[in-house]
Amino acid sequence: MAGSSIIATTNDLIRFGAEAEERRCDYVCVLALVDRTAPRTLALAVRDALDPRLPTSDVRVIGTGSDADLLAPTVPDVCVAVMGSDVTGISAGVCELAAAGVPVALVVESALDAPRLRLGETALSRVTVISAASAQVLVERLAEWLVGATDKGIALAANFPFCRRAKVRSLINQYAMENAMGTARRGPGASLPSMTANQARLALAVAAINGQPLALGRIPEVLSAIGAGLGSRMVANKALGKIPLVGWIFQAGFGYLGTQATGRTLQRRFDKRERRATGERPARHSLVSRVARLVASRVGPAPRQGHGPDVRLLPSGGEGGLLVYKQDGPS
Repeated sequence: MAGSSIIATTNDLIRFGAEAEERRCDYVCVLALVDRTAPRTLALAVRDALDPRLPTSDVRVIGTGSDADLLAPTVPDVCVAVMGSDVTGISAGVCELAAAGVPVALVVESALDAPRLRLGETALSRVTVISAASAQVLVERLAEWLVGATDKGIALAANFPFCRRAKVRSLINQYAMENAMGTARRGPGASLPSMTANQARLALAVAAINGQPLALGRIPEVLSAIGAGLGSRMVANKALGKIPLVGWIFQAGFGYLGTQATGRTLQRRFDKRERRATGERPARHSLVSRVARLVASRVGPAPRQGHGPDVRLLPSGGEGGLLVYKQDGPS
């Protein structure tokens, strides 16, 4: 019985890992609707954040007042609308998208700047106002919104690194609460295998978000992170198992905290790996960025076809391109 249970659990985890990899590679389309009079700090923060890592994503940038169809060639999964003084143009675009079922983040400097939108209750619920006076605050709030706006949170986090911590936090809280509730319902001994499987699912999801495919080489890393939480819970079960009520509460708490520790440990490892992978090229990227900006200031960036004169595209030396708004250079 034990052997068949282990085999079933292993098959379940393999299937979950494959599903996590599929979700990571889901196609995502992000529309950035930008008022050409939007605050430069916020516009550039959105530009820098929406720099995808995977070829399975599409970032469309449209300036207000252009003739571009917001819902073609594909209906976007989400929209980030950066507001300036063109309230009419932004409001019209936001209303069109929300009415079509697209979640929209309306970025403003102050919540008092948000316009009144003529939308029904259902469509209005798809619009979230994100107020931020600085780029750092905007990026943090935008990340939290993006990963929860659709069911493609894993794909969005995999594509846009600034979203990863927010999505990982969400997954950690989800599985930690499940493990705590599992202990409450079934007791510490019965819940231990289920909690371990949940931690493995969490580890696989975190790995997928960070671009690590399901492979044998990842098993030791996953097991070591799970083992740390598992060991602490086993000690807690033995030390507190004979204490009625109080011991049960502490065991549920250890289930919650152990899962939190597993997720955070794995994310720290992937963060270190990312820093090592990019640590060899910071000077080159910095130089490319400076040269690109110098060229833009002298001759102006080439226009991005199909998106009007307000939004430009300047190659950045890395994969994809660097979105540059009109304020970056002469028109």
